[in-house]
Amino acid sequence: MKWIKKNINIILLIIWMIIIFIMSSFNGESSGNQSNFIVNIISQIFNISNINYLSFIIRKLAHFTEYFILGILVINNFNKIDKKIIFGSITFCMLYAFTDEFHQLFVSGRSGQVTDVLIDSIGAICGIYGYLLLKKYKK
Repeated sequence: MKWIKKNINIILLIIWMIIIFIMSSFNGESSGNQSNFIVNIISQIFNISNINYLSFIIRKLAHFTEYFILGILVINNFNKIDKKIIFGSITFCMLYAFTDEFHQLFVSGRSGQVTDVLIDSIGAICGIYGYLLLKKYKK
């Protein structure tokens, strides 16, 4: 139990990376069904008729959000944070985003997209800097 407490940040990071990998492993139909579930709820609540556009927005927000969380979990593993740690954390997240999209090339009905790597990277950068701002604000 002591080991888990000491290593909880890295454990959470690894679990989140596994979740991202699993989500990317769903075939196109399963992935679409997940998005459509959310899209249908939002379109009914806000009476939105352009389902395709809403679906696009939801899917891209999902990318942003999962990497926003990844960025927070990565930077949270460091006690002393300097420019090298920030740059390394951003680079790590960007490389993971790239490997995630590469992985999707081999999943039925999915495709790897450069725009998704960019959205993922922006999400991670926002998560990292959001974490740093919150940490600075707390002091």
